Amino acid sequence: MTHVKVCGLTREVDVRLAVALGAWACGFVLSASPRRVAPARAARLARLAGPALTVAVVTTESAAWIAAALADSALAAVQLSAGADGPTVAEVRAATGSRGLRPQILAAADTPDADDADFALFDARSPGVYGGSGMTLDWPTLAADLALDADDTVSRRLVLAGGLVPDNVGEAITALSPYAVDVSSGVEFADAPGRKDPDLLERFFAAVAASRTAEVRP
Repeated sequence: MTHVKVCGLTREVDVRLAVALGAWACGFVLSASPRRVAPARAARLARLAGPALTVAVVTTESAAWIAAALADSALAAVQLSAGADGPTVAEVRAATGSRGLRPQILAAADTPDADDADFALFDARSPGVYGGSGMTLDWPTLAADLALDADDTVSRRLVLAGGLVPDNVGEAITALSPYAVDVSSGVEFADAPGRKDPDLLERFFAAVAASRTAEVRP
């Protein structure tokens, strides 16, 4: 059953709606980005997230910086979006552990030790751009490369991002059966990064729900 992570949240109203619609996770970008929020702001927004997993989204910052930001924001998880350009899972675990933190880790699939993360993030990106590009992956090719099926261990750890919108998320779920889909720009007002369009957000969750029904249909 595929879950939903709503990323790049910057407004209280959007966090509340994401949670009301059943978001598994809420992502807050702490790195340089049009969607960036300061750790203190992320902490305030995260208090509205209820049972949803609260995720600090970072890129090329050092493990020590990430640990400090997690301590300041009190978020429960961290997303390492920069792959080989950023810190490793081991480095982040060591730095956060030294502060008494035990965050869940979502790591981009090209992170050297991504297999040691709690979740593997597959995203489409250009060089030096670590998400929010609106570009899509070739889902059938990725599925073939991973040799996935509905019971595969990889699919139970896979978080799929990159160009997902209400009109294509069902196709992506059919191709990959990911644990979760990650949406940001695909549910935003045009030319307004970080401001979610409630109609698009509701349509996105409806499309995922329809795919869930198809997944369990005999």
